[in-house]
Amino acid sequence: MNNSIAIYVSELLFLHDCVIIPEFGGFIGNNKPSILNKTTGTIHPPSKEILFNKNLQTNDGLLINHIANSEGVSNENAKNLVSNYVKIINKKLESIRTYRLEKVGLLSVGKDGNVLFLQDSFTNYNLDSFGLKPEQTKRIDIIDKKVEQIITPISTKTGRTKVWRAAAILLPIIGLSLISITQEDKINIVYSQMANLNPFSIFERDVTTTEVNTKTIEIAPTETIIEEVIEIPKVVIEEEIIIEKNFHIIAGAFSKEKNAERFVKQLQSENHNSSIVGKTKGGLIRVCFDSFETKEEATSALNILKSDNKSAWILSL
Repeated sequence: MNNSIAIYVSELLFLHDCVIIPEFGGFIGNNKPSILNKTTGTIHPPSKEILFNKNLQTNDGLLINHIANSEGVSNENAKNLVSNYVKIINKKLESIRTYRLEKVGLLSVGKDGNVLFLQDSFTNYNLDSFGLKPEQTKRIDIIDKKVEQIITPISTKTGRTKVWRAAAILLPIIGLSLISITQEDKINIVYSQMANLNPFSIFERDVTTTEVNTKTIEIAPTETIIEEVIEIPKVVIEEEIIIEKNFHIIAGAFSKEKNAERFVKQLQSENHNSSIVGKTKGGLIRVCFDSFETKEEATSALNILKSDNKSAWILSL
């Protein structure tokens, strides 16, 4: 072989959050943000924490296909290579109770017979941190006297600003009051003209004669137009926002659709938003506990599931 199987597992951990060694277990990667060590003042770049889950033993085709393409052999031969490698690991764990996967970490057997895993600290599998190293920071002390010198002139300017703001508000109010007082006489004149308006003709009768002399006084009609403003309510059309959930907490993978659907119903009965999330390259049907919009939400939910002793890993699509 050109490379060991451990090297191929290490290569896949850079690109995937879960790499399964068939019939042995799976390595799950969870991204961690940058960390500041307050004691030493050192900032560590973002990294990927690698965990081991012995229950993930189903062949999803990822490691087999990668070995077959890299070595130029068939999938069947690659599967036999992995199977022989698993036998070697199990023999080492039985005899000396430890086995080291190059660039991945150290496997060991605990007192209760469980397989424990310690990640290799020299390899950072987070691609966003490529080339970054821990940096030492310096502490900056703030001098109180300089702060007081900056605050003092600011407070005097603030007082003047408040005076100008008050003047800007009062002057328009006073102006409107003066306008209403000066226009009051004109308003009263208009009302008096409307009160004296007579829409009928006025007749004067001469008592000494039998004729009736009429005088018609035409009064120009005064029209008062009242404009009514009708406010038309605005109709706000809310657009439906579709949230894509690309981070899934995988609970298992099945070769038969009936088994996958049965497992979904079981998880839904346990108050999980379970669903089927596509298929693996090997044709296995994935079933998830829940799906989330961000990686942070998925990681938080994954930690809760692990506290309940449930095996799961995050798949990003």
